[in-house]
Amino acid sequence: MAESARNYANGATLRTTSEKHGTEPPCVTIDQMWENLNAYLDKRLGLRKCCDNVCKKYSIKHSESGLWALPDIKRAYGKTQRLCTTTKKDGLSVILVKQILQHEHKCETDRLERENKAEKAKVRALAEQLQNLKKDKERLENENNKLLTLISKQLESRSSSSFVDSEADLSINTCVHDQVNSKIRLAPVIVKHRRTNVEIDNEEGYEDNGERQTRTVTKVVKKYVPYRTYHPATPEQVDKWSKELPDVYKQPQKVWQFLQRLQKIYILHPLDGVMILNVTLRDSDQKRLTESVERRIGESQENIEDGWEAIKNFLFELKPAEVNWARITSCMQKTGESVAEFEERFRQTWTEHSGLNTSEDLDKDTGIPLKTTFVNGLNPEISKDLKIRYDDWDSTVTTFIQIVEWSAKLERAQDVRLRSLQSKSLFYKNSTTEDEQKEREYMGYSKLRTKGRCRNCNEEGHWARECKLRLKHQSKDDDHLFKQFQQLTIQQKQTLLNAVQPQGN
Repeated sequence: MAESARNYANGATLRTTSEKHGTEPPCVTIDQMWENLNAYLDKRLGLRKCCDNVCKKYSIKHSESGLWALPDIKRAYGKTQRLCTTTKKDGLSVILVKQILQHEHKCETDRLERENKAEKAKVRALAEQLQNLKKDKERLENENNKLLTLISKQLESRSSSSFVDSEADLSINTCVHDQVNSKIRLAPVIVKHRRTNVEIDNEEGYEDNGERQTRTVTKVVKKYVPYRTYHPATPEQVDKWSKELPDVYKQPQKVWQFLQRLQKIYILHPLDGVMILNVTLRDSDQKRLTESVERRIGESQENIEDGWEAIKNFLFELKPAEVNWARITSCMQKTGESVAEFEERFRQTWTEHSGLNTSEDLDKDTGIPLKTTFVNGLNPEISKDLKIRYDDWDSTVTTFIQIVEWSAKLERAQDVRLRSLQSKSLFYKNSTTEDEQKEREYMGYSKLRTKGRCRNCNEEGHWARECKLRLKHQSKDDDHLFKQFQQLTIQQKQTLLNAVQPQGN
């Protein structure tokens, strides 16, 4: 009765329409319809009790929202197919329909969430990429501004220089242009003329007692004298050299040696070295280095040596001097390595690990640790000969470069001695074979085995040249010579062979 009254109350809200036996749809939402029908079916078919029975029988664990797992839904569906009672089957079927719909809705929601997360990840990646592009763009703009500022300073310094004759300037520019086209310009240097006072010797004629004579007169005239002005390196050159540069913060000594080599080959200006270093330096270090070099070279930018000295001091301040005597003492001359190659490797090791990297010139150094370590690292034969022949090698007067020259001289003497030994051994072998052939011509080979007594072992049956004892010692000497020959470099072997081969007059 109550149910009919409620239905009547709901139906009272329906108004008639123009359709036959029709009424206007009520103003309700889908959620309201779903809730109303769910309550009706729950009461009509006993869905709650049926759901509890199925959950207890099959141990189905549902979530807080009442969702079943997919295997539980399949087991309940199997029970539904085996039921005979219509009422129970109807209730369980309605429960399964609800669970299937909720499961599909959950799967769709999860799929949308995954797609949303993937899209968000793509957006974040694109945002990071855009941010990196902006940073690269700003960095390139800053580098271009620095280069433009440097070029403008160079142009201002050139414009403030003395007046240059138009014809001379034109001829010089033409010569420089032709030289660049005909040959690759290694050094970024241009040549201009400056008007200065020059002394010129001229011959003047005069009459002395009616005779015409000449004399030399020195005059001071103003003349355009060529001088060099440095042109900034191109961005392509700076980019190329900066890529070949070692790590500035880990190996500042190698960086300084690299810049010195570039400065000697290309005649670079200190500001060129600053541009090369600024590519790999931090912003604070870039500013400090640029200000230091500009202050040392002055406004005219003519104090070149002071500018390079500022760069050197800056590099050596980046990494304090490291003291590692184990690395220095373990630096030994390798097999097949010449004294010159060992000297270069020893200099590099000493500069990096001696803690004395501010030394101006190692050639003039007379320190005992430097000379002793170098001599002990040489080949044992060269080191022994050096200590015997030059007993003043460890004095305070002997410089490091003198010891290097003495070592190279002893190395050359050993090469000559080895070549002479090799030539003697070859001559001895050739002469022995010739003597054997002559003896075999005059007497039978069998007599040599039975007659005579060996001078080496004092036994009969063989001659001295066939003695096994002598051949054994000779084979050892030959093996020793062969090992020494294998230790030589290719250039030394070629020189030895050329000395052994007969030369035509």
